[in-house]
Amino acid sequence: MLHLDSSITTKRGFPRVKPAARLSDALNQRLNAYALAAGVAGVAMLACSVPAEAAPVCKTVGAQLTRTSTFPLYLIDPAIPAFNIAQGTNATFRSGTLTGIGTIFWWNRGFFTPNTAGANVLLDDNRLPADVAAGAEIGPGGNFGKGTSYGLLFTYGKGQLSFTGGGTKLRHEGNLNLTQNNYIGLQFTAAGAVHYGWARLAITFQDGGSDVKHAVTNILGLGYESTANTPIDAGSCGEQASVGAAGGSSASARASLGMLALGDAGVANWKIVR
Repeated sequence: MLHLDSSITTKRGFPRVKPAARLSDALNQRLNAYALAAGVAGVAMLACSVPAEAAPVCKTVGAQLTRTSTFPLYLIDPAIPAFNIAQGTNATFRSGTLTGIGTIFWWNRGFFTPNTAGANVLLDDNRLPADVAAGAEIGPGGNFGKGTSYGLLFTYGKGQLSFTGGGTKLRHEGNLNLTQNNYIGLQFTAAGAVHYGWARLAITFQDGGSDVKHAVTNILGLGYESTANTPIDAGSCGEQASVGAAGGSSASARASLGMLALGDAGVANWKIVR
């Protein structure tokens, strides 16, 4: 004989609903606290996350090249400079065969030379580094190459008649404007991917004695696009990735908000990372 369990209702498909168990007030408070903590932690994780956005990486350099000197330009790779910026000084003494009075011939030259296989400079039609206008796009499709004459930037001074190298502020070999800031377009590789960037230069002059003035190559700053195959505007600088920006980046601010959302523990961690 089949015995029916009295705990099952006679209405098929609708089992008997048990009454809700009553929890103590202390247990209710603990469960509510756990739920609140889990929710806040989720908000904190969202606040701490930083969106992966492309942005130019910018650096202030502030280096000067006088007489004959070289400056290595490091970009992503901290061990090998992608480019070398150099200045050379040539001086010769020529004695006069008829007058017996000697003459000093001198001149300065600047160079922007790629130093790695994947490094190239944006070139003008004369195959020398171009003077890129501020805000102009540097990217795929540009006329990039190693450049002739070691990437000659400018010549300045009183060159000997049988040699090239003489020049003035307004007329010289090379494409740089010696009366204002200049941008040089860059192309280089990192981890097998192509990146684009710029370097900002300015040429000033100092007294060399005997009514002689020498050029000084000022390397003011540089920037490059952190995302491969992405163009960059000459002089553009991303706020988020800016090096040495006052007050830190917006990414650190979002992370701080996320830590504060965690409450006392988050504040403690925020104090540590600061």
